[in-house]
Amino acid sequence: MSVRVRIAPSPTGNLHIGTARTAVFNWLFARHHGGQFVLRVEDTDLERSRPEYTQNILDGLRWLGLEWDEGPFFQTQRLDLYQQAIKTLMDKGLAYRCYTTPEELEELRSAQKARGEAPRYDNRHRNLTAEQQAQFEAEGRTAVIRFKIDDDRQISWHDLVRGELAWQAKDLGGDMVIARSAQGNNIGQPLYNLAVVVDDIDMAITHVIRGEDHISNTPKQILLYEALEGKVPEFAHTPLILNQAGQKLSKRDGVTSISDFRDMGFIPPALVNYMTLLGWSPPDSQEVFTLEEAAAKFSFDRVNKAGAKFDWDKLDWLNSQYLHTMDWAKLTTLLIPYWQKAGYEFDPVAERPWLEQITALIGPSLTRLPDAAPMTRIFFQSTVEITAEGAEQIEQDGALKAMQAVLEGLDRFPEFTPDTAQELLKQVTKEQNVKKGLVMRSLRVAFTGDVHGPDLIQSWCILHQKGLDRIRLQALLSSQEPPNTPGNPPVEPMATTPEPEPNGGDSGADPPVAPMATTPDPEPTGGDLWADPPVAPMATTPEPEPKADESAAAPPVAPMATTPEPEVKAGESAAAPPVAPILPVLLVEPLAPQQATTAPPKPFPLSAKSTSEVLPIPPVAATTPIPKVVANPAPKVVTAPIPEPEMVVAPTPEVLAAPEPEPEMVATPEPEMVMTALTNEAEVSSQTTITQKIIQTFSDLPDYITNFFGQYQKPILGVGSILAVIVGVRVIASVLHALNTTPLVGPIFTAIGLVYSGWFVYRYLLTSTSRQELFQKVKSLLAHISGQESPSA
Repeated sequence: MSVRVRIAPSPTGNLHIGTARTAVFNWLFARHHGGQFVLRVEDTDLERSRPEYTQNILDGLRWLGLEWDEGPFFQTQRLDLYQQAIKTLMDKGLAYRCYTTPEELEELRSAQKARGEAPRYDNRHRNLTAEQQAQFEAEGRTAVIRFKIDDDRQISWHDLVRGELAWQAKDLGGDMVIARSAQGNNIGQPLYNLAVVVDDIDMAITHVIRGEDHISNTPKQILLYEALEGKVPEFAHTPLILNQAGQKLSKRDGVTSISDFRDMGFIPPALVNYMTLLGWSPPDSQEVFTLEEAAAKFSFDRVNKAGAKFDWDKLDWLNSQYLHTMDWAKLTTLLIPYWQKAGYEFDPVAERPWLEQITALIGPSLTRLPDAAPMTRIFFQSTVEITAEGAEQIEQDGALKAMQAVLEGLDRFPEFTPDTAQELLKQVTKEQNVKKGLVMRSLRVAFTGDVHGPDLIQSWCILHQKGLDRIRLQALLSSQEPPNTPGNPPVEPMATTPEPEPNGGDSGADPPVAPMATTPDPEPTGGDLWADPPVAPMATTPEPEPKADESAAAPPVAPMATTPEPEVKAGESAAAPPVAPILPVLLVEPLAPQQATTAPPKPFPLSAKSTSEVLPIPPVAATTPIPKVVANPAPKVVTAPIPEPEMVVAPTPEVLAAPEPEPEMVATPEPEMVMTALTNEAEVSSQTTITQKIIQTFSDLPDYITNFFGQYQKPILGVGSILAVIVGVRVIASVLHALNTTPLVGPIFTAIGLVYSGWFVYRYLLTSTSRQELFQKVKSLLAHISGQESPSA
């Protein structure tokens, strides 16, 4: 028997994925048995059928690769055949005209529901006389055609998916309508159940494969097959496709038509592959296969009875598997419409080789076809927007200089290939004395605007063909200010005041320390003085803003407010005060006023020779309190009020400086201790620099290892394999040596090896016939040895 199956969609909507899955199962079954796949369009529902839906169904089946062997046949073109079948049934007394009005039917259903019965037609017009029919027609009633159903009948069939099924005829709802109402002796539009049976008989359909929602129609159709004397086909009712809630997938769930899946970027082989797995389990658990491979293994004994939930993640995964292995030329053809839709300008013919290079680069990363548009934007635009993460990368030390070196180095390579790109990176890394990872990450930012993206070298080569690498490097360099701008003003020396004259001119004793006089700290600026003054505490003044017309020359030192000198006692000569060393300070540009929040400075430890007490200065606005430092007891020195200090006018241009820590107050006039503090600060700064370099080195280590492994992958794998073999042989040899030196272990393992070898030869190297003959010969030999049988036996 030649297998003949059919797919019979109704053009009341676009091709639904459920109908398409049914078509897949029919196609697979037909190809598995070498049969025929017939396409029939059931368009008898004239009110909802549309030509555009019909075209969508045909296009969808072709797009999926489900070519039909016969058809398409349209039921609206076969009405005469259906009317002839209805007349045949009426002539046999198996069908009749029913004049029951809709109002009477509604009244009947209401009464049945009131009694708790299932609604059904009571067959009241099954046996009308000619006079009764004439009376109904005289009343203007129209008649439908009903097919008689014997309520005592049980209809059963063997379902290829669900096994034996049975249905009681009394549960079919009474005599069923097979044609719509019509005036007089006319026969109205045939209905679904009759048209399906007539077509299946006429087209010699052997197997009806459809969704389980048609099970209730099957007993009615079996009765019609028998009434029309046609051969009843075999039935297979496949499980429905369900949503995540376990309900039948419908339009309310969003995407349901094949054209929707096509627009979303799924390709036919992946979608067909996925639909095949919706309800069918391959015998070898294979998940990726072509239609032909599935057809060779398809059978209904592996079709599930339970509904199949639709899994978007699984569909995406399958689609990506097909895209990753697709020929680049074919994939480029599929991607061109999406690039054009995105507004990218290119010549699809002249630039085809360049487009295929882009496809080869992104193909292994695609999940759906529309993903290609955003992934390839960098190849079709002259500029890119730099992300925040990319901007941080460019701000790293040496990044811009390295990009300038790359731009200049492009001229040294007229023929640009992946090898020359690697060579240029190597040269720039060596010339600029920077890590290769820094150069590669910065290049990626320049080319793509981000630190993440497709393969850098391949992307660079593709961009270079259009000159986009130069354009983007130039744009990056022109948009960034140089790291060191010329014209920074010189560092100004700090104005100081001399120490107070010692009492009595006694140079051998430490002079008492006068109370520190300071003016209120200026509002915080870009930084603080970085050195502690090596002299007695003095008053400091805020820096005025430089004027535009003043030169950058070093300003004269302005007089500083000092503490009053103590009176010189009679008979004592006034000794000249020692000159304190002058330390340079870094002038900073004042920022917007804000309240100081720094912690109070730690007091510098006083020497044991100090004989005075430093009194705390009353707190002022925007300053932090100065802690009280107590030294050895000594007479207090009373000072006069501190006059308002004069301001040092620094006619210098704007100076930029990084913020520095707030200086500690030094309460000793010893220069050696000041130098020690400066040395400690320099050591801390040096340690900070070293720490930053160590952190940068470790951050570049993964990129360095990746690049190193990528460049020397084959030698590393080769050496590693050789070492693994050597180590493995040594381990095995050591184990065997240890076993051989153990009593009885060696012979036992030898015996086990011999037995296993014999069993392996017997089981896998001999055919079943040879094994049987060998067994008989051994049995005969044993019988002969025991004296029970002769050797000839």
